[in-house]
Amino acid sequence: MENVRFAGLPALPRKFAEINVRFYVRPADPRDDRIGVVFLKQIVSNRCFALAGRCLFREPMLAAGVSHDSKLADPVDAPVTRRLRYRWRNRGRAEELSITGCDETYYARPDSLDEFLTARYWGYNRQSGGAARAYRISRDPWPLVPVVEHDLECDAEALCGSEFADVMAGPPVSVLLALGSDARVHWPAKLR
Repeated sequence: MENVRFAGLPALPRKFAEINVRFYVRPADPRDDRIGVVFLKQIVSNRCFALAGRCLFREPMLAAGVSHDSKLADPVDAPVTRRLRYRWRNRGRAEELSITGCDETYYARPDSLDEFLTARYWGYNRQSGGAARAYRISRDPWPLVPVVEHDLECDAEALCGSEFADVMAGPPVSVLLALGSDARVHWPAKLR
């Protein structure tokens, strides 16, 4: 996350690492196009952001000392040129996600799995008493990078809960490296 602002004002810190684990949802009414995401866990490097996310937005944020490094590979490794590694601590255990991608980008094709996973412009979360809220996310489509190698070392049950442990323990169906884009998260509204 870079150049973070809250209510139009610069937040401190302006830049921090975040890892999120999410699942995808769509409204029951097929005429409602607000397909979106629900976060199971948002791991951030900053305690203030974790506290603000939990208190103001009811997001499942956890401050866990997230660190990351990225680098361009040596020309010998071409066309593989992007290497990213994220590290965090979960219940005292060191965990890590690493991704190696190519030196090219593409945009998701319409009706593809890549589009399904990245073209999400709504977020949903649960409120006290069982109510739900939705918030709109305004952003451009994300450029994607072909992934050639990846590795995830984590305790899926400790990270996501027992109901998602089996799904998280298996091999991924898809691995994407998205370069991201500027985004604006709109204030949430209670759902009927």
